Amino acid sequence: MIDLSRELAGLCQVYEQFATRKNGVVLQFMGVRTGVGVSTCARAFARMITPRTRRGVWLFDLDFYANTQFQALASKKAQALYGAVGPARDASMGNAPLFWRIHPELVRKDGRKAGDRYYLNMHQIGTHCLYVSRFRNDLLRAKQHVNLRPAKQYWAMVRAKTDLAIIDSPVLNRGRGGLTTAADSDGVFIVAHPTDAGAPVSHLRQQIEGRGGRCLGVIFNDATGQGLDTAQYAAQ
Repeated sequence: MIDLSRELAGLCQVYEQFATRKNGVVLQFMGVRTGVGVSTCARAFARMITPRTRRGVWLFDLDFYANTQFQALASKKAQALYGAVGPARDASMGNAPLFWRIHPELVRKDGRKAGDRYYLNMHQIGTHCLYVSRFRNDLLRAKQHVNLRPAKQYWAMVRAKTDLAIIDSPVLNRGRGGLTTAADSDGVFIVAHPTDAGAPVSHLRQQIEGRGGRCLGVIFNDATGQGLDTAQYAAQ
């Protein structure tokens, strides 16, 4: 696992500004393209903030078909560092409208419908107050697919339960669900390579803001260098 504590210090200051509120904070990471290190940044930020929290950090991975964050934290190397992955916990927030929906609904042999809530779980990492999502894509049947939808009440309940929720969203050419959750988050960090500083970043920012989201800053990650450069973090 990469230690990016020093490089992500600027993001901690942003979080602390929001954390003065009574409720928790929902922050999202979105990349301008693949390969810029969105998941690495989101995971490093989650690990860094967790010890500072009382109610913990929930790390949501919107790449439901890959579960990249869960796979990374469930690896042998990660478990040796942070502890074993705990059992599944319900991520549905009770009766709150969910931000994911399965189409078409699965109907069991006895005629009962398998609700959307059973597909997404949270898992504790070791004894830490860090939880990572896992989408049960193995439960999907042929022709079933997942849609994301606005769910302000759901995210309000997440804020009431946690100190920080981090949303790791895939790039837009793999799905546009991240624009849906961006509108319900407190803000979005754009992750880009330094060569993306012009039009690619501006285009993604316009799309996020066009859907009601708020851009908090840009992380320029030079994957060929030594990771993130603190000086390259630009607040908006």
